[in-house]
Amino acid sequence: MKLLSTGVPALLLALASCTRMPPPAPGSGMYSGPGEAAYRGGYHHGFQDGRRGRDSDYERYYYEYNTRTEKPFEKGYDLGFEAGEDQAEAREVDRDAAQNQGYDAGRTDAENGQPPSHQRHRQAYTLDTETTFAKAYEKGYREGRAAARGE
Repeated sequence: MKLLSTGVPALLLALASCTRMPPPAPGSGMYSGPGEAAYRGGYHHGFQDGRRGRDSDYERYYYEYNTRTEKPFEKGYDLGFEAGEDQAEAREVDRDAAQNQGYDAGRTDAENGQPPSHQRHRQAYTLDTETTFAKAYEKGYREGRAAARGE
């Protein structure tokens, strides 16, 4: 047992000293070693910036690369930024659809005398869009009840 207990700290020390690489990114196979790590890091930062609607500026992460790894970092950043923007646009389209469907469902339920329950329409939203759907449903329901009362 003593051999096992002395081996565990050595293993943990060895693991802690390993350089952590960002997760794989599309196209990262064209680089190796530090270039691949820079590409992956650039892709990750670019994706996050694009998804969050920030300006495209790989140089804000100057501390992540050096003169030998700047080009792979920049290339990864640019591709990641485009992918992040695409994802953000797709999410916005999904939220807009959920908002419109939630409002319509709420108004229809109110006009038909149904008790308010956005969960009745689970097929119309996802986990990502449920909050948007529910808020719009509540608004549609209020306005539908007001219209039914002639307000």
